[in-house]
Amino acid sequence: MVENHTKASVEKEITKEGFVTVNITDPKEQVYIYNCEGITVVINGKFKSLILDKCVKCAVVFETLISSAELVNCKSVQTQVKNICPVFTIDKTEGVVIYLSEESAKVSTITTSMSSEMNVTIPDGDTFKEIPIPEQFVHKIEKGGVTSEVSELYR
Repeated sequence: MVENHTKASVEKEITKEGFVTVNITDPKEQVYIYNCEGITVVINGKFKSLILDKCVKCAVVFETLISSAELVNCKSVQTQVKNICPVFTIDKTEGVVIYLSEESAKVSTITTSMSSEMNVTIPDGDTFKEIPIPEQFVHKIEKGGVTSEVSELYR
């Protein structure tokens, strides 16, 4: 658990570089980051899941996730996966950038709700390509049910 840290508290108490390092020893471990502001968390090792909750202007860099990364109630956050993360869940969050590795770009799914300003960055040759995640949809009542399509703004 990483809780209630700010950039100033990390620089004063943990490292002068301003980031927190978490070393995972057991793949069954989970990482929970709560109520932090302006920090970078580097997670080394393979682990079960990541939850980033109520964080502002934070970045998380990690290697491999077995289950999922969940971002909830956050503002202006970034995540970077070096290897694989199969699932990202974004809920009630504004301003997200997800940096995927080439390997993870092939398998990752992203589920969103009540969130805005979301982008995913994927490798594109020697550079990176940033793609917006749609937040506007068109819903229609058809044949006794509802159909949904991404708004033309994102096509």
